[in-house]
Amino acid sequence: MSTHVLQPVTIRHTHLDILRGFALLGILLVNFEWFIRPLQAIMLGTEPGLAPLDAGADALVTILGEGKFYPIFSILFGAGFALMAERAMARAAPFWRVYFRRLLVLLGFGLVHSLLIWSGDILLIYAIAALVMILFFRNTPERRLWKWALAFIFLPLVLMWAGTAALTVAKGEPEVYAELVAGFEADEGRLREDLARAEAVHASGSFVDNIGQRIDDTLFKLTYFLFWATPIIGYFLIGRWLIVSGRLTQPREHQLYFRRWRARGLSVGLVCAVAAYVLMRDVNAMLPNLPASLGTTLATLAGLLMALGYLSAVTLSAERLRFLAPVGQMALTNYLAQSLVWTWVIYGHGLGLWGELPRWSSIPLAFAFFGLQIVFSQWWMARYRFGPAEWLWRTLTYGQRQGMRRSSN
Repeated sequence: MSTHVLQPVTIRHTHLDILRGFALLGILLVNFEWFIRPLQAIMLGTEPGLAPLDAGADALVTILGEGKFYPIFSILFGAGFALMAERAMARAAPFWRVYFRRLLVLLGFGLVHSLLIWSGDILLIYAIAALVMILFFRNTPERRLWKWALAFIFLPLVLMWAGTAALTVAKGEPEVYAELVAGFEADEGRLREDLARAEAVHASGSFVDNIGQRIDDTLFKLTYFLFWATPIIGYFLIGRWLIVSGRLTQPREHQLYFRRWRARGLSVGLVCAVAAYVLMRDVNAMLPNLPASLGTTLATLAGLLMALGYLSAVTLSAERLRFLAPVGQMALTNYLAQSLVWTWVIYGHGLGLWGELPRWSSIPLAFAFFGLQIVFSQWWMARYRFGPAEWLWRTLTYGQRQGMRRSSN
């Protein structure tokens, strides 16, 4: 059977693939906590009772990784959108219908990933957030992109501070205050019940039991959709701005920009990250309060600054990090594989190691597994034009089977 390619594969910006590969390592390090811990616990702060080595590993991943790598991936998603749009315009090719289909397919990937593999999936939110972006910001000029980006990134903080201020003002009305606190405490009680149920299912439930739990987890995640999606839209817009301004398409001509952001992002951002960790270590985010609001503000600043710092550092060092490019070329495949393998290893319907892996072990396990992904990705991309998931994504988007094998010539 002959294969058909609706759109030619364009020359890639290798440094963007390298960045995707780097971001995948960070995402695995951060996600590992949520492979071994129920998703609901994200609202309750650091896991209590950690041994010193586990607490040290948790601090390291939280300070250097949590909230710093999904922004890089989101920036690259927005950059990819901008590049696709530019290339389509240059060829006078249709774009919006194709891109809409691309997002619908991504939405399908997200639903399958969320319900059948792991409920911590980000693809579902990416697809919905990208639909919002193209509906309202498809023609936003360059000078406004970064302004809208910052507005979306910090919008959840405005809502959080508003809730904290409202609860503080309510202290002047003891009855009203007591009623509000009772409501928050009731929500926390229900969350802890959900968390205990999720632990039991993940530890010893069947695959079908876990599907039911993942449905509940996905609904829980979508309940807080505004807080997840708005920063992602903001980072999409930053990625577009970095492309249309030429910074990510011609990095050699903007080395001063990247050097400055490497210094600013990794210094000021690290200070903010450490301060946020200290403030948030024992904070319960279910009840609006000053430490939670201040800590979340610092964590958001740290995420933005360190993401730009990491992005700049990797861009400047791209030549030395070319071994990451194949990982980034098949980023969707590798992302899904991380979830598929580790939920099978940890959950009761697989090897059943739930509760057996100490927190510190996530760091060497993540690096070892990512090393295997580097080797496999290099082997695969030497023979094929796309990763398996990427091939399916393109085939479903264009409605025609895509050529897979590389030419032997």
